[in-house]
Amino acid sequence: MFSLSSRRYTGAKTKLLDSIDTSILKSFDYRDKKNLSFFDVFSGTGVVSEYFAKKKEFSNIIINDFLHSNFIIYQGFFMQDSFDSKKLEFFKKEFAKLKPKDIKENYYSKHFGDKFFSKNDSKTIGYVRDRLDYLLDQKAISKKEFFILLSSLLYSVDRVANTVGHYDAYRKNVILQDRFSHELINPLKLEKSIEIYKEDSNILAQNLAKQKRQIDIAFIDPPYNSRQYSRFYHLLENLALNKKPELYGVALKPKPTNPK
Repeated sequence: MFSLSSRRYTGAKTKLLDSIDTSILKSFDYRDKKNLSFFDVFSGTGVVSEYFAKKKEFSNIIINDFLHSNFIIYQGFFMQDSFDSKKLEFFKKEFAKLKPKDIKENYYSKHFGDKFFSKNDSKTIGYVRDRLDYLLDQKAISKKEFFILLSSLLYSVDRVANTVGHYDAYRKNVILQDRFSHELINPLKLEKSIEIYKEDSNILAQNLAKQKRQIDIAFIDPPYNSRQYSRFYHLLENLALNKKPELYGVALKPKPTNPK
């Protein structure tokens, strides 16, 4: 099963968590305090939120990121609603039995086949993505189960994508193999208050201040450059939203929709 950190992401803090903790303790020694609130302003992979959510001193974790794919992943891992593990395993097995030759050409195979994925893998990815929307519409799965299965798809896709870690381009002159399999994420079990947002960080901070919310620690790790993360991870955003926009350029990106 995928853990939260099992993905490639520009600026990920997975290997810096202890150093981040040490730096915070120099400014605010939270040890042995109770019911503290932690605000992860630009959450990215979410690993910093996970790190502090597992500490006994913190009872409230606020997670925010502007990418819809990250919002889905936070819901899959952090959202504490109940879910049926047997049902998730059932659909995992269903997807494992798929035969690409029986799947019709779809949006994802048309645009991303033989580029970011093999043709067969892209057909399977497209089928699974549409199937998840259908299952949710038919109430065959709950919202939480949908988030888990979609997060699992995003992680499974990222594991086999023909990229160097982001989707600004795909590697050319590579013989693509059929490698995709839909593996499940391992949702976190946390007896904490978890709030998940997909908002402009400045607006969210202002709203929390207006509500006179207690924020004991705010971790602010903004993007390192002017490049839009939504452009870096356009393929995952496309999968998460599944709106199937028209694509442009060599990297097959949709038109920019916001300046974030």
